[in-house]
Amino acid sequence: MNNLSIFDTHCHLADKKYHQQNLNTKQIIQAAAAVGVKYILNVGYDKESNQKVIEQLKEFSNLYGALGLHPNSNEDLTEENLIWVEKQLTNQKIIAIGEIGLDYYRTFTDIDKQKYWFKRQLELAKKYDLPVLLHIREAFADAYEIVKESGIKKGILHCFTGNWEIAEKFINLGFYVSFAGNITYKNAKWKERWGQVIEKIPLERIVIETDAPYLTPEPFRGRINYPQNIIHTLTKIAEIKKMDVKVAAEKIYLNTLRTLGINLPNSK
Repeated sequence: MNNLSIFDTHCHLADKKYHQQNLNTKQIIQAAAAVGVKYILNVGYDKESNQKVIEQLKEFSNLYGALGLHPNSNEDLTEENLIWVEKQLTNQKIIAIGEIGLDYYRTFTDIDKQKYWFKRQLELAKKYDLPVLLHIREAFADAYEIVKESGIKKGILHCFTGNWEIAEKFINLGFYVSFAGNITYKNAKWKERWGQVIEKIPLERIVIETDAPYLTPEPFRGRINYPQNIIHTLTKIAEIKKMDVKVAAEKIYLNTLRTLGINLPNSK
Protein backbone atom coordinates (compact mmCIF):
# COMPACT_ATOMS: atom_id res chain seq x y z
CA MET A 1 0.00 0.00 0.00
CA ASN A 2 3.02 2.33 0.15
CA ASN A 3 2.35 3.41 -3.45
CA LEU A 4 -0.65 5.35 -2.15
CA SER A 5 -0.72 9.05 -1.29
CA ILE A 6 -2.60 9.67 1.95
CA PHE A 7 -2.97 12.78 4.10
CA ASP A 8 -4.16 12.25 7.68
CA THR A 9 -6.17 15.43 8.23
CA HIS A 10 -6.56 15.07 11.99
CA CYS A 11 -4.07 13.45 14.35
CA HIS A 12 -2.95 14.31 17.88
CA LEU A 13 0.73 13.38 18.00
CA ALA A 14 1.06 15.77 20.94
CA ASP A 15 -1.47 13.82 22.99
CA LYS A 16 -0.54 12.59 26.45
CA LYS A 17 -1.58 9.03 25.55
CA TYR A 18 1.51 8.71 23.35
CA HIS A 19 3.91 10.31 25.79
CA GLN A 20 2.61 8.44 28.84
CA GLN A 21 3.60 5.21 27.08
CA ASN A 22 6.94 6.64 25.90
CA LEU A 23 6.02 6.02 22.28
CA ASN A 24 8.53 7.32 19.76
CA THR A 25 7.05 9.98 17.48
CA LYS A 26 9.59 9.30 14.74
CA GLN A 27 8.68 5.60 14.66
CA ILE A 28 4.96 6.45 14.58
CA ILE A 29 5.50 8.70 11.55
CA GLN A 30 7.71 6.14 9.80
CA ALA A 31 5.11 3.39 10.28
CA ALA A 32 2.49 5.68 8.74
CA ALA A 33 4.74 6.45 5.78
CA ALA A 34 5.09 2.72 5.13
CA VAL A 35 1.38 2.48 4.25
CA GLY A 36 1.37 5.64 2.13
CA VAL A 37 0.79 8.47 4.61
CA LYS A 38 2.72 11.35 3.05
CA TYR A 39 1.61 14.08 5.44
CA ILE A 40 -0.08 14.41 8.82
CA LEU A 41 -1.98 17.41 10.14
CA ASN A 42 -0.94 17.51 13.79
CA VAL A 43 -3.80 19.10 15.72
CA GLY A 44 -3.71 20.91 19.05
CA TYR A 45 -6.71 21.36 21.33
CA ASP A 46 -5.50 23.04 24.55
CA LYS A 47 -2.55 25.06 25.84
CA GLU A 48 -0.22 22.11 26.41
CA SER A 49 -0.94 20.27 23.15
CA ASN A 50 -0.69 23.46 21.10
CA GLN A 51 2.78 24.10 22.49
CA LYS A 52 3.81 20.51 21.79
CA VAL A 53 2.55 20.77 18.20
CA ILE A 54 4.89 23.71 17.60
CA GLU A 55 7.84 21.70 18.96
CA GLN A 56 7.04 18.68 16.77
CA LEU A 57 6.72 20.78 13.61
CA LYS A 58 10.36 21.81 14.01
CA GLU A 59 11.45 18.18 14.11
CA PHE A 60 9.46 16.52 11.31
CA SER A 61 9.23 17.81 7.75
CA ASN A 62 6.08 15.87 6.83
CA LEU A 63 3.98 17.38 9.62
CA TYR A 64 1.69 20.36 9.27
CA GLY A 65 0.02 21.94 12.27
CA ALA A 66 -3.33 23.24 13.46
CA LEU A 67 -3.79 25.19 16.68
CA GLY A 68 -7.00 25.73 18.59
CA LEU A 69 -8.89 25.55 21.86
CA HIS A 70 -11.33 22.64 22.06
CA PRO A 71 -14.79 23.41 23.52
CA ASN A 72 -14.07 20.98 26.36
CA SER A 73 -10.76 22.62 27.30
CA ASN A 74 -12.63 24.77 29.80
CA GLU A 75 -9.74 26.23 31.83
CA ASP A 76 -7.69 26.91 28.70
CA LEU A 77 -10.39 28.99 27.02
CA THR A 78 -8.70 32.28 27.86
CA GLU A 79 -7.64 35.49 26.15
CA GLU A 80 -4.01 34.75 26.98
CA ASN A 81 -4.10 31.40 25.19
CA LEU A 82 -5.87 32.82 22.15
CA ILE A 83 -3.27 35.60 21.89
CA TRP A 84 -0.54 32.95 22.04
CA VAL A 85 -2.21 30.98 19.22
CA GLU A 86 -2.41 34.10 17.08
CA LYS A 87 1.29 34.80 17.57
CA GLN A 88 2.13 31.35 16.18
CA LEU A 89 0.29 31.97 12.92
CA THR A 90 3.39 33.49 11.34
CA ASN A 91 4.70 29.90 11.23
CA GLN A 92 4.15 28.75 7.63
CA LYS A 93 3.51 25.18 8.79
CA ILE A 94 0.44 26.23 10.78
CA ILE A 95 -2.23 25.83 8.12
CA ALA A 96 -5.52 25.66 10.07
CA ILE A 97 -7.34 26.74 13.22
CA GLY A 98 -8.58 23.76 15.18
CA GLU A 99 -9.71 21.78 16.89
CA ILE A 100 -12.56 24.16 17.68
CA GLY A 101 -16.33 23.93 17.86
CA LEU A 102 -19.24 23.02 20.10
CA ASP A 103 -19.81 19.93 22.25
CA TYR A 104 -23.22 19.50 23.85
CA TYR A 105 -22.61 15.81 24.58
CA ARG A 106 -19.93 16.45 27.18
CA THR A 107 -20.66 19.86 28.64
CA PHE A 108 -17.44 20.32 30.61
CA THR A 109 -17.75 23.93 29.49
CA ASP A 110 -20.86 26.10 29.80
CA ILE A 111 -22.63 26.28 26.42
CA ASP A 112 -22.58 30.08 26.27
CA LYS A 113 -18.85 30.02 27.00
CA GLN A 114 -18.36 27.44 24.25
CA LYS A 115 -20.19 29.63 21.76
CA TYR A 116 -18.19 32.71 22.71
CA TRP A 117 -14.80 31.07 22.21
CA PHE A 118 -15.96 29.28 19.07
CA LYS A 119 -16.89 32.64 17.56
CA ARG A 120 -13.61 34.21 18.66
CA GLN A 121 -11.60 31.47 16.99
CA LEU A 122 -13.65 31.68 13.81
CA GLU A 123 -12.84 35.40 13.75
CA LEU A 124 -9.16 34.52 14.04
CA ALA A 125 -9.40 32.05 11.16
CA LYS A 126 -11.13 34.63 9.00
CA LYS A 127 -8.56 37.30 9.85
CA TYR A 128 -5.71 35.05 8.68
CA ASP A 129 -7.69 33.34 5.89
CA LEU A 130 -7.20 29.87 7.38
CA PRO A 131 -9.48 26.82 7.19
CA VAL A 132 -11.04 25.53 10.40
CA LEU A 133 -11.26 22.02 11.87
CA LEU A 134 -14.67 21.68 13.46
CA HIS A 135 -15.50 19.48 16.43
CA ILE A 136 -19.30 19.34 16.58
CA ARG A 137 -21.11 16.91 18.85
CA GLU A 138 -24.88 17.07 19.29
CA ALA A 139 -24.66 20.76 18.35
CA PHE A 140 -24.96 20.86 14.57
CA ALA A 141 -27.80 23.39 14.39
CA ASP A 142 -26.06 25.98 16.57
CA ALA A 143 -22.67 25.34 14.98
CA TYR A 144 -24.06 25.76 11.48
CA GLU A 145 -25.68 29.10 12.30
CA ILE A 146 -22.50 30.39 13.96
CA VAL A 147 -20.29 29.29 11.06
CA LYS A 148 -22.69 30.69 8.48
CA GLU A 149 -22.85 34.02 10.30
CA SER A 150 -19.04 34.13 10.56
CA GLY A 151 -18.61 34.03 6.80
CA ILE A 152 -16.07 31.18 7.02
CA LYS A 153 -16.20 29.22 3.78
CA LYS A 154 -13.44 26.65 4.14
CA GLY A 155 -12.68 23.92 6.58
CA ILE A 156 -13.29 20.35 7.61
CA LEU A 157 -16.06 18.69 9.62
CA HIS A 158 -13.81 16.58 11.83
CA CYS A 159 -14.91 12.98 12.51
CA PHE A 160 -18.35 13.53 11.03
CA THR A 161 -21.22 11.70 12.74
CA GLY A 162 -24.20 13.60 11.38
CA ASN A 163 -26.68 12.80 8.62
CA TRP A 164 -26.70 13.75 4.94
CA GLU A 165 -28.86 16.84 5.48
CA ILE A 166 -26.31 18.27 7.92
CA ALA A 167 -23.39 17.39 5.66
CA GLU A 168 -25.08 19.02 2.68
CA LYS A 169 -25.57 22.29 4.56
CA PHE A 170 -21.89 22.54 5.44
CA ILE A 171 -20.79 21.42 1.97
CA ASN A 172 -22.86 24.25 0.53
CA LEU A 173 -20.88 26.64 2.75
CA GLY A 174 -17.66 25.29 1.24
CA PHE A 175 -16.68 22.64 3.79
CA TYR A 176 -15.27 19.14 3.37
CA VAL A 177 -16.41 16.15 5.42
CA SER A 178 -13.88 13.97 7.24
CA PHE A 179 -14.37 10.38 8.33
CA ALA A 180 -12.35 8.44 10.90
CA GLY A 181 -11.94 4.87 12.09
CA ASN A 182 -15.39 4.69 13.64
CA ILE A 183 -16.91 4.11 10.18
CA THR A 184 -15.41 0.60 10.37
CA TYR A 185 -17.28 -0.32 13.56
CA LYS A 186 -19.67 -3.24 13.37
CA ASN A 187 -22.61 -1.68 15.22
CA ALA A 188 -25.48 -2.29 12.78
CA LYS A 189 -27.22 1.04 13.41
CA TRP A 190 -24.12 3.14 12.77
CA LYS A 191 -22.91 0.90 9.95
CA GLU A 192 -26.13 1.58 8.06
CA ARG A 193 -26.16 5.30 8.87
CA TRP A 194 -22.56 5.96 7.86
CA GLY A 195 -22.96 3.86 4.75
CA GLN A 196 -25.90 5.99 3.63
CA VAL A 197 -24.12 9.28 4.39
CA ILE A 198 -20.90 8.28 2.64
CA GLU A 199 -22.85 7.07 -0.39
CA LYS A 200 -24.53 10.47 -0.74
CA ILE A 201 -21.56 12.76 -0.12
CA PRO A 202 -19.67 13.40 -3.37
CA LEU A 203 -16.18 11.90 -3.19
CA GLU A 204 -14.87 15.36 -4.14
CA ARG A 205 -15.97 16.57 -0.68
CA ILE A 206 -14.54 13.73 1.43
CA VAL A 207 -11.27 13.69 3.39
CA ILE A 208 -10.02 11.16 5.94
CA GLU A 209 -8.37 11.16 9.35
CA THR A 210 -7.40 8.95 12.25
CA ASP A 211 -8.04 11.26 15.22
CA ALA A 212 -5.19 9.18 16.68
CA PRO A 213 -4.64 8.18 19.42
CA TYR A 214 -8.46 7.95 19.53
CA LEU A 215 -11.13 6.22 17.38
CA THR A 216 -9.07 3.17 16.51
CA PRO A 217 -10.61 1.31 13.57
CA GLU A 218 -11.48 -2.36 13.33
CA PRO A 219 -9.72 -4.74 13.68
CA PHE A 220 -7.73 -2.86 16.35
CA ARG A 221 -10.62 -1.22 18.18
CA GLY A 222 -9.96 -0.88 21.90
CA ARG A 223 -6.24 -0.23 21.45
CA ILE A 224 -4.34 3.03 21.07
CA ASN A 225 -4.65 4.41 17.54
CA TYR A 226 -1.85 5.34 15.13
CA PRO A 227 -1.76 7.26 11.82
CA GLN A 228 -0.88 4.03 9.97
CA ASN A 229 -4.39 2.75 10.71
CA ILE A 230 -5.90 5.31 8.34
CA ILE A 231 -5.67 2.66 5.63
CA HIS A 232 -8.71 0.92 7.17
CA THR A 233 -10.83 4.08 6.91
CA LEU A 234 -9.73 4.61 3.31
CA THR A 235 -10.55 1.01 2.43
CA LYS A 236 -14.02 1.28 3.98
CA ILE A 237 -14.83 4.44 2.01
CA ALA A 238 -13.64 2.80 -1.23
CA GLU A 239 -15.81 -0.21 -0.42
CA ILE A 240 -18.91 1.92 0.18
CA LYS A 241 -18.23 3.97 -2.95
CA LYS A 242 -17.58 0.75 -4.92
CA MET A 243 -14.28 1.95 -6.30
CA ASP A 244 -10.61 1.01 -6.36
CA VAL A 245 -8.71 1.96 -3.20
CA LYS A 246 -5.91 3.66 -5.12
CA VAL A 247 -8.35 5.78 -7.14
CA ALA A 248 -10.19 6.79 -3.96
CA ALA A 249 -6.88 7.61 -2.26
CA GLU A 250 -5.75 9.87 -5.10
CA LYS A 251 -9.00 11.84 -5.15
CA ILE A 252 -9.17 12.19 -1.37
CA TYR A 253 -5.53 13.30 -1.23
CA LEU A 254 -6.18 16.07 -3.75
CA ASN A 255 -9.32 17.07 -1.83
CA THR A 256 -7.16 17.53 1.25
CA LEU A 257 -4.63 19.73 -0.52
CA ARG A 258 -7.47 21.91 -1.81
CA THR A 259 -9.28 22.38 1.47
CA LEU A 260 -6.07 23.08 3.41
CA GLY A 261 -4.69 25.38 0.72
CA ILE A 262 -1.51 23.39 0.18
CA ASN A 263 0.40 23.53 -3.10
CA LEU A 264 2.74 20.58 -3.52
CA PRO A 265 4.87 19.57 -6.52
CA ASN A 266 3.06 17.20 -8.91
CA SER A 267 -0.34 17.90 -7.34
CA LYS A 268 -3.17 18.86 -9.67
